Amino acid sequence: MKWLNRLAALLFGLITVGIIRDFFSKHTIIVFDKEEDLEDEEEDMEDITQLRPENYDNAMDLRGTPTHVCACGCNIFNLKVIFYENEIATYFLDMECAQCGSLATAPTPVDYTEGLEN
Repeated sequence: MKWLNRLAALLFGLITVGIIRDFFSKHTIIVFDKEEDLEDEEEDMEDITQLRPENYDNAMDLRGTPTHVCACGCNIFNLKVIFYENEIATYFLDMECAQCGSLATAPTPVDYTEGLEN
């Protein structure tokens, strides 16, 4: 009986090792420290007033065709808006890229073309 228990434990161990090996061959486990990541994000975050380029040497005038992504790849723009009853009521069509300073034309609902994605 003692040998039967040892044999069962050995088989159970081998099956478990096989299952674990199969799991790790299909999946990747990533371990990270939450506190360290939060500290990195806080260091990378800038104040909203700093969302403008340091210089405008690479800025372009892209106005004319409405766009939601700048030529530099940035999708954050500085835009002037008018609020009415806690909602955006009106916005100016001239906007400035927060990364490179290029001027662009803001898109409107009329500019939306069915079937076109980002």
